[in-house]
Amino acid sequence: MIIDSKENDWRLGELASLSWNEKLIKKSGNKSYAYYAVSRYICIREATDEQSGILVKVLGRTPGEHIIFVNGEPFCKDEGEDLLKGRRYYSYPFPTVSALKEVLEIVGSNPGLKERFEEESMHVNPASTFWVRETAGSFLSKKPQYYDATSGMLCKATDDTAHYRLTIAYFNKNK
Repeated sequence: MIIDSKENDWRLGELASLSWNEKLIKKSGNKSYAYYAVSRYICIREATDEQSGILVKVLGRTPGEHIIFVNGEPFCKDEGEDLLKGRRYYSYPFPTVSALKEVLEIVGSNPGLKERFEEESMHVNPASTFWVRETAGSFLSKKPQYYDATSGMLCKATDDTAHYRLTIAYFNKNK
């Protein structure tokens, strides 16, 4: 998710407190589903003129049974709100494998960043397993997948396994 904010000049290791950002992904009858970015993230890469900055939020371990599919993508009902005529559910977006690998490489190679996550009670082991956006199976029977950082493999999940879940937000310099 790309964050559009006037206060987006975060520095490496800085805690970024984001205000509400959302993106509607599906409306079906009286239910709607949206991705959102809110709360505390840690800056793991500063933005430059050439590349976006990266913010990461660790959401802890999540069992596979808590993941549903909305528009073919994994979705957790992290939060919900009652609307006048229905209900809206919110989920932090799942990262792609390539985005996750980049984050794990940055965090794994910087002991100060690992320590910073611990200070903020966002416990994460870069050599663990992580939920990703990629899925397995057919259109009718999708299964979530996780990335095993130790083996470098993408694996099909089972309902009773729990893996780390993190979300990534990108920001541009002075925009």
